[in-house]
Amino acid sequence: MTSTTPFPNTPETTAPVQLEGGTYEILRNRLSKSGGELRGLLDQLNQERKEVFGAIETKLLATERVTTEHNCVPWDMVPVGEQLLFGYNVHLGLKTEVELSDVFSVYTYENHQFHHQSLELINHTEFRDEFQKLYKYYKNTQFVKFAVQGVHLFMVFRIGKGVNDIKTFKWAIQGATLTYLDNRSDHEYTFPNQHDFAWKRVTREAHRKGKHPHISIEDKVFVETIGGDLTIKVEDNTETGQGIYAEPVEDKDQTLDDSELYYALIGNLILLKIRPYRENNYRYIVYNAKLKEARRIDAIQDCCVLLPEDQGIIYAYGYYLQTGEFKSFDNGLQDMLFEKRIASPNGEDFLYVFYNKLSGVYLLLSYNLITQKIESPIICHGYAIYENGELCYFRGDEEPKKHHALQIWQTPYIGSNYTIPVTKESFLYKIGNKEIVRAMAECTEILTLVNKEDSYDNLYLDLIKLTTDLLDSYHWLDKKETFELAQPLSAIRQTATAAVEEFEKVISIRKSTQAQVDQVLGTADALLSRLKLQSNGHINDFVKALADLRSVRGEVISLKELRYADVARIEQYETQLQSFSQDLANQTVDFLLKPDALVPYEQRVAHITAGIDQIAKVVEADATEKEISGVSAELEMLIEIVSNLKIEDATQTTRIVDANSTIYASFNKTKATLKRKRQDLLSSEGQAEFNAQIKLISQSVINFLDVCDTPQKCDEYLTKLMVQLEELEGRFSEFDAFLEIIADKREEIYSAFESKKVDLQEARNKRATTLQQAADRILKAVQSRLSKLGTVAEINGYFASDLMMEKVRTTVDELLAMGDTVKADAIRVA
Repeated sequence: MTSTTPFPNTPETTAPVQLEGGTYEILRNRLSKSGGELRGLLDQLNQERKEVFGAIETKLLATERVTTEHNCVPWDMVPVGEQLLFGYNVHLGLKTEVELSDVFSVYTYENHQFHHQSLELINHTEFRDEFQKLYKYYKNTQFVKFAVQGVHLFMVFRIGKGVNDIKTFKWAIQGATLTYLDNRSDHEYTFPNQHDFAWKRVTREAHRKGKHPHISIEDKVFVETIGGDLTIKVEDNTETGQGIYAEPVEDKDQTLDDSELYYALIGNLILLKIRPYRENNYRYIVYNAKLKEARRIDAIQDCCVLLPEDQGIIYAYGYYLQTGEFKSFDNGLQDMLFEKRIASPNGEDFLYVFYNKLSGVYLLLSYNLITQKIESPIICHGYAIYENGELCYFRGDEEPKKHHALQIWQTPYIGSNYTIPVTKESFLYKIGNKEIVRAMAECTEILTLVNKEDSYDNLYLDLIKLTTDLLDSYHWLDKKETFELAQPLSAIRQTATAAVEEFEKVISIRKSTQAQVDQVLGTADALLSRLKLQSNGHINDFVKALADLRSVRGEVISLKELRYADVARIEQYETQLQSFSQDLANQTVDFLLKPDALVPYEQRVAHITAGIDQIAKVVEADATEKEISGVSAELEMLIEIVSNLKIEDATQTTRIVDANSTIYASFNKTKATLKRKRQDLLSSEGQAEFNAQIKLISQSVINFLDVCDTPQKCDEYLTKLMVQLEELEGRFSEFDAFLEIIADKREEIYSAFESKKVDLQEARNKRATTLQQAADRILKAVQSRLSKLGTVAEINGYFASDLMMEKVRTTVDELLAMGDTVKADAIRVA
């Protein structure tokens, strides 16, 4: 059986995140608390259930021996009532005829002891004759097995080299007696279906074309065996060949149509049966849709059956649950077939029996429905379970012996006629043991989900559904006699409901964090890959590499501050970068000890110094200053590296530092020269630019004064000009002479706009006064005219025909337009 681990560093396989404080984390803690309460109450209920129904624990009772007449190799045994039928094979030697006692022994089982009895149990004349003929006509006859199927017992003998070359004798089991039937029922001795499901082969309709084609399994998972490997993907994306699982194939040139692919859907599990092109064996993979996890399990080829209540699958070498729990038994067995499933009356325990036809080895796996675990597997060559649940088994030896050790265990697999004392007065008895077991098993499944990481697909929706179904199915969960299990279950449902919305926010944050982490770590990978292949033969190569490493390492360290970041993965990269930086720093020191190591910096200083005289603009001076700062930073880094390294020879450190200091001194002189040059350029360039800006502002003042026709516009344009002056003042803050000019200009502009504003206000007031006087004269004329009219009709006719009132209204509108509302209201009232 081959196993392969999924790709590292994928979202499906990253380490669990450390949650921080927040609403979502509070809900997670509350969920864990409710889960702890539920587990405590379940333990109490289980203890009470055992007292009421008399639970039987699995434990070792004794180790006894059975003695046979001859030295023999035991192969199997079977209980018949309180008796034990023991089957074995002996070396006959010179004996010409095989007797029943050469193959079988009968014992009574009482008080954990075995007492030898006569063969009266199977001493049937017809059977004895046919038994002797079998050994007479088939030279290599060998007893291999007792098989109980229903009410019949089959004695199985191998008569050839093949495991299926057999002959059987059929008996009817009637209590503590056996009745021989015939030897013609070989066809009735069969094993059950080795798979509790049917494999379904994919069709051409499931093929998805693209750059990286694959096969869709019910649109839940996607598989391909092209490109040199078998790949399983969880996204229907043919643009990429990456997936969550990959393993190499033998023929790397196969196409999508060449492989054989079968599958079976079992709840959350998808079982895949794949045979790549030109390979003899199928590969078996179990994919869990909830965990987005794929696991190679070739053991399910021989047999695979379902666990009770759809909890998962079991096979001869382990089990896999729907929730992702996986257990593998390294028992060294091969070619095991599923023989039978034995259920205990309490509905809690299930015994799965597997058998190897060639060696006669049995494998007994006891699965508990509540704990959802398998107890220690039992490997034996024969077993017997009595009515009281006592299990006897032995392990065969290759060497023939007379005395054979048997272990005796107490198990819960009691017979239908065996009763244990129960407390019928209890409320739990009225509910029934099997129903309580089923409810507790469902509670265990909920507890399993509570402890899952939230990467489990639809975790909170599953919790809501399971708790709701559980509360609706079992009415007695809120009773005191059942320890009020409904309370923690309701709390889990309520918390899971609240967590659904919060989890969406967490997913968004995690995606953003994952994207940033992948981007930075991808940059780190690319840098490390490049530097490992780079040959450093120049000091600039060392400096640039160290600077890049320092920059990337700082970005990597800052990733730790992101929420839900994979800190362990980040620290791994940080350690790798630090180690690489240290090695490169040691190489840099070795290089710096060479006499001509810093010659490139000396040349750069000389080149920069010579170029200062050719600088004609401030922009060019700034670029040169930036270049000088970069070289200074590189030298500072070199000194820091040397200072932090433990160099045994102090003279070497001194020599490197002195060489750097000499270059520093040259740089300082160059900086001073550049500063003076820049100041001169700034003065000449600044004077021209300043004069142009002042001239532009002066022209703007003239233009704005010309368009100002109201006091409000004066304020508006004055504000714009003041802002321009402030910006100009900020740009030329280094020049005191310019600041004085700006201050004078500001005062000049302010005075001009204030004078304009006063003139406009005076003109407006004068116009308003003239209009008021005209309105007064009009009103007096109206009053004089009205005094001469005697009737209302004459007055109405006067106002309808005279244009005096229209003039009054026009006057009022003009005053309002000028903003003189006081005079306008006075005229309107008059």
